[in-house]
Amino acid sequence: MTDYPPSTRNEPDAAPARPRIFLPHAVVPDFLPSADNHALLAHALDHQDRFAPARLTGGVIDPDGRQAMTWRDFGPLKTVLEHAILARMPELFAALRMPAFAVDRLETEMVAHGDGAHFHMHMDVHPEKLGKYSDRRLSTVYYFHREPVGFSGGFLRMHALGAMRGDAGVDVAPAQNSLVAFPSMAPHEVTTVRCPSGAFADSRFAINCWVYRAPGG
Repeated sequence: MTDYPPSTRNEPDAAPARPRIFLPHAVVPDFLPSADNHALLAHALDHQDRFAPARLTGGVIDPDGRQAMTWRDFGPLKTVLEHAILARMPELFAALRMPAFAVDRLETEMVAHGDGAHFHMHMDVHPEKLGKYSDRRLSTVYYFHREPVGFSGGFLRMHALGAMRGDAGVDVAPAQNSLVAFPSMAPHEVTTVRCPSGAFADSRFAINCWVYRAPGG
Protein backbone atom coordinates (compact mmCIF):
# COMPACT_ATOMS: atom_id res chain seq x y z
CA MET A 1 0.00 0.00 0.00
CA THR A 2 1.29 3.46 -0.91
CA ASP A 3 1.11 6.30 1.61
CA TYR A 4 -0.03 9.59 0.14
CA PRO A 5 0.68 12.98 1.78
CA PRO A 6 -2.32 14.62 3.45
CA SER A 7 -4.28 17.01 1.30
CA THR A 8 -3.78 20.69 2.01
CA ARG A 9 -7.00 21.62 0.19
CA ASN A 10 -10.58 21.43 1.39
CA GLU A 11 -11.75 19.38 -1.61
CA PRO A 12 -11.57 15.55 -1.63
CA ASP A 13 -8.62 13.85 -3.25
CA ALA A 14 -9.14 12.46 -6.73
CA ALA A 15 -10.14 8.81 -6.81
CA PRO A 16 -7.19 6.49 -7.48
CA ALA A 17 -6.94 5.01 -10.96
CA ARG A 18 -8.57 1.62 -11.37
CA PRO A 19 -6.03 -1.23 -11.57
CA ARG A 20 -5.63 -2.63 -15.08
CA ILE A 21 -5.40 -6.41 -14.89
CA PHE A 22 -5.14 -8.15 -18.25
CA LEU A 23 -5.61 -11.89 -18.55
CA PRO A 24 -2.93 -13.54 -20.71
CA HIS A 25 -3.42 -14.18 -24.39
CA ALA A 26 -1.28 -16.28 -26.74
CA VAL A 27 -0.59 -15.99 -30.47
CA VAL A 28 0.41 -19.08 -32.45
CA PRO A 29 1.74 -18.20 -35.94
CA ASP A 30 1.60 -20.60 -38.89
CA PHE A 31 -1.07 -22.58 -37.09
CA LEU A 32 -2.26 -24.79 -39.97
CA PRO A 33 -0.41 -26.27 -42.94
CA SER A 34 -0.62 -23.85 -45.86
CA ALA A 35 -2.77 -26.30 -47.83
CA ASP A 36 -5.43 -26.26 -45.09
CA ASN A 37 -5.24 -22.48 -44.84
CA HIS A 38 -5.83 -22.13 -48.60
CA ALA A 39 -8.60 -24.74 -48.52
CA LEU A 40 -10.49 -22.81 -45.84
CA LEU A 41 -10.39 -19.62 -47.90
CA ALA A 42 -11.52 -21.41 -51.06
CA HIS A 43 -14.32 -23.10 -49.11
CA ALA A 44 -15.53 -19.76 -47.70
CA LEU A 45 -15.47 -18.08 -51.12
CA ASP A 46 -17.35 -20.98 -52.74
CA HIS A 47 -20.13 -20.78 -50.14
CA GLN A 48 -20.81 -17.08 -49.68
CA ASP A 49 -24.53 -17.83 -49.76
CA ARG A 50 -24.23 -19.89 -46.55
CA PHE A 51 -23.21 -16.89 -44.44
CA ALA A 52 -25.93 -15.09 -42.46
CA PRO A 53 -25.94 -11.95 -40.27
CA ALA A 54 -24.26 -12.53 -36.90
CA ARG A 55 -26.50 -12.85 -33.86
CA LEU A 56 -25.86 -11.92 -30.27
CA THR A 57 -26.86 -14.02 -27.25
CA GLY A 58 -30.56 -14.82 -27.49
CA GLY A 59 -30.53 -14.78 -31.29
CA VAL A 60 -30.74 -10.98 -31.53
CA ILE A 61 -29.39 -9.24 -34.65
CA ASP A 62 -27.93 -5.91 -33.52
CA PRO A 63 -25.59 -4.24 -36.06
CA ASP A 64 -24.67 -1.57 -33.51
CA GLY A 65 -23.26 -4.27 -31.22
CA ARG A 66 -21.99 -6.78 -33.76
CA GLN A 67 -21.81 -6.55 -37.53
CA ALA A 68 -20.50 -9.61 -39.37
CA MET A 69 -21.60 -12.63 -41.39
CA THR A 70 -21.34 -16.11 -39.84
CA TRP A 71 -21.54 -19.74 -40.92
CA ARG A 72 -21.78 -22.44 -38.26
CA ASP A 73 -21.72 -25.79 -40.07
CA PHE A 74 -18.95 -25.37 -42.61
CA GLY A 75 -18.21 -29.03 -43.23
CA PRO A 76 -15.19 -31.30 -42.79
CA LEU A 77 -12.67 -28.45 -42.65
CA LYS A 78 -14.23 -27.61 -39.30
CA THR A 79 -12.86 -30.90 -37.96
CA VAL A 80 -9.38 -30.09 -39.34
CA LEU A 81 -9.20 -26.91 -37.27
CA GLU A 82 -10.75 -28.45 -34.17
CA HIS A 83 -8.27 -31.34 -34.18
CA ALA A 84 -5.38 -28.87 -34.55
CA ILE A 85 -6.64 -26.90 -31.54
CA LEU A 86 -7.08 -30.01 -29.40
CA ALA A 87 -3.55 -31.13 -30.27
CA ARG A 88 -2.18 -27.82 -28.97
CA MET A 89 -4.19 -27.68 -25.75
CA PRO A 90 -1.24 -28.47 -23.41
CA GLU A 91 0.74 -25.69 -25.07
CA LEU A 92 -2.17 -23.26 -24.77
CA PHE A 93 -2.79 -24.11 -21.11
CA ALA A 94 0.87 -23.36 -20.37
CA ALA A 95 0.96 -20.12 -22.38
CA LEU A 96 -2.21 -18.82 -20.73
CA ARG A 97 -1.19 -20.05 -17.26
CA MET A 98 -4.53 -21.87 -17.02
CA PRO A 99 -5.10 -25.05 -15.03
CA ALA A 100 -5.62 -27.92 -17.46
CA PHE A 101 -9.15 -29.27 -17.73
CA ALA A 102 -10.91 -32.14 -19.45
CA VAL A 103 -12.47 -30.94 -22.71
CA ASP A 104 -16.15 -31.70 -23.19
CA ARG A 105 -16.78 -30.16 -26.63
CA LEU A 106 -15.88 -27.40 -29.06
CA GLU A 107 -18.24 -24.82 -30.54
CA THR A 108 -17.13 -23.29 -33.82
CA GLU A 109 -18.25 -20.63 -36.29
CA MET A 110 -16.71 -19.11 -39.42
CA VAL A 111 -17.00 -15.34 -39.67
CA ALA A 112 -16.61 -12.90 -42.56
CA HIS A 113 -15.95 -9.28 -41.60
CA GLY A 114 -16.60 -6.87 -44.46
CA ASP A 115 -16.53 -3.09 -44.56
CA GLY A 116 -17.82 -1.63 -41.28
CA ALA A 117 -17.86 -4.97 -39.44
CA HIS A 118 -17.10 -4.88 -35.70
CA PHE A 119 -18.00 -6.46 -32.36
CA HIS A 120 -18.31 -4.30 -29.26
CA MET A 121 -16.52 -5.18 -26.02
CA HIS A 122 -17.82 -8.37 -24.44
CA MET A 123 -16.83 -11.60 -22.72
CA ASP A 124 -17.49 -15.04 -24.14
CA VAL A 125 -18.75 -16.28 -20.78
CA HIS A 126 -20.14 -14.58 -17.68
CA PRO A 127 -19.05 -16.52 -14.57
CA GLU A 128 -22.06 -15.31 -12.61
CA LYS A 129 -24.51 -16.75 -15.13
CA LEU A 130 -25.34 -20.42 -15.35
CA GLY A 131 -26.69 -22.18 -18.39
CA LYS A 132 -25.65 -22.74 -21.98
CA TYR A 133 -22.26 -20.99 -21.87
CA SER A 134 -21.27 -21.62 -18.25
CA ASP A 135 -18.55 -24.19 -19.07
CA ARG A 136 -16.81 -22.19 -21.80
CA ARG A 137 -13.26 -21.82 -20.57
CA LEU A 138 -10.97 -21.04 -23.49
CA SER A 139 -11.62 -18.97 -26.61
CA THR A 140 -9.61 -19.14 -29.82
CA VAL A 141 -9.71 -17.17 -33.08
CA TYR A 142 -8.08 -18.43 -36.28
CA TYR A 143 -7.40 -15.89 -39.06
CA PHE A 144 -7.22 -16.36 -42.83
CA HIS A 145 -7.66 -14.02 -45.79
CA ARG A 146 -6.89 -13.44 -49.44
CA GLU A 147 -3.50 -12.12 -50.56
CA PRO A 148 -2.81 -9.28 -50.99
CA VAL A 149 -4.85 -8.14 -48.01
CA GLY A 150 -8.00 -6.29 -49.04
CA PHE A 151 -8.97 -4.91 -45.62
CA SER A 152 -7.55 -2.91 -42.75
CA GLY A 153 -8.42 -2.72 -39.06
CA GLY A 154 -10.27 -5.62 -37.49
CA PHE A 155 -7.88 -5.93 -34.56
CA LEU A 156 -8.75 -8.19 -31.67
CA ARG A 157 -8.55 -5.69 -28.80
CA MET A 158 -7.96 -7.32 -25.43
CA HIS A 159 -9.22 -5.36 -22.43
CA ALA A 160 -8.47 -5.39 -18.73
CA LEU A 161 -10.86 -7.06 -16.31
CA GLY A 162 -13.56 -4.60 -15.36
CA ALA A 163 -12.86 -2.35 -18.36
CA MET A 164 -15.48 0.13 -19.49
CA ARG A 165 -16.57 0.74 -23.07
CA GLY A 166 -14.01 2.98 -24.75
CA ASP A 167 -11.10 2.04 -22.47
CA ALA A 168 -7.74 1.46 -24.11
CA GLY A 169 -6.66 -2.13 -24.69
CA VAL A 170 -4.01 -4.30 -26.31
CA ASP A 171 -4.48 -4.82 -30.05
CA VAL A 172 -3.71 -8.16 -31.70
CA ALA A 173 -3.45 -8.09 -35.50
CA PRO A 174 -5.49 -10.61 -37.53
CA ALA A 175 -2.35 -12.11 -39.06
CA GLN A 176 -2.66 -14.68 -41.82
CA ASN A 177 -2.76 -18.30 -40.58
CA SER A 178 -2.42 -17.36 -36.90
CA LEU A 179 -4.40 -18.52 -33.89
CA VAL A 180 -5.08 -16.31 -30.89
CA ALA A 181 -6.16 -17.92 -27.61
CA PHE A 182 -7.35 -16.38 -24.35
CA PRO A 183 -9.52 -17.24 -21.33
CA SER A 184 -13.20 -16.91 -22.24
CA MET A 185 -13.79 -14.48 -19.37
CA ALA A 186 -11.30 -11.95 -20.81
CA PRO A 187 -13.06 -8.80 -22.10
CA HIS A 188 -12.35 -8.19 -25.80
CA GLU A 189 -13.71 -6.59 -28.95
CA VAL A 190 -13.19 -6.53 -32.72
CA THR A 191 -12.28 -3.06 -33.96
CA THR A 192 -13.95 -1.71 -37.10
CA VAL A 193 -12.91 -3.29 -40.40
CA ARG A 194 -12.40 -1.24 -43.53
CA CYS A 195 -12.73 -3.07 -46.86
CA PRO A 196 -12.69 -0.46 -49.67
CA SER A 197 -13.62 -2.89 -52.45
CA GLY A 198 -16.71 -4.13 -50.60
CA ALA A 199 -16.01 -7.57 -52.12
CA PHE A 200 -16.77 -10.62 -50.02
CA ALA A 201 -13.46 -12.15 -51.10
CA ASP A 202 -11.58 -9.24 -49.48
CA SER A 203 -13.20 -9.80 -46.08
CA ARG A 204 -11.33 -10.41 -42.85
CA PHE A 205 -12.12 -14.10 -42.33
CA ALA A 206 -11.88 -15.79 -38.94
CA ILE A 207 -13.01 -18.94 -37.20
CA ASN A 208 -14.08 -18.61 -33.60
CA CYS A 209 -13.72 -21.77 -31.55
CA TRP A 210 -14.79 -22.03 -27.91
CA VAL A 211 -13.49 -24.86 -25.76
CA TYR A 212 -15.88 -26.19 -23.11
CA ARG A 213 -14.77 -27.86 -19.90
CA ALA A 214 -16.33 -31.22 -19.13
CA PRO A 215 -18.82 -30.93 -16.23
CA GLY A 216 -16.94 -31.47 -13.01
CA GLY A 217 -13.64 -31.38 -14.90
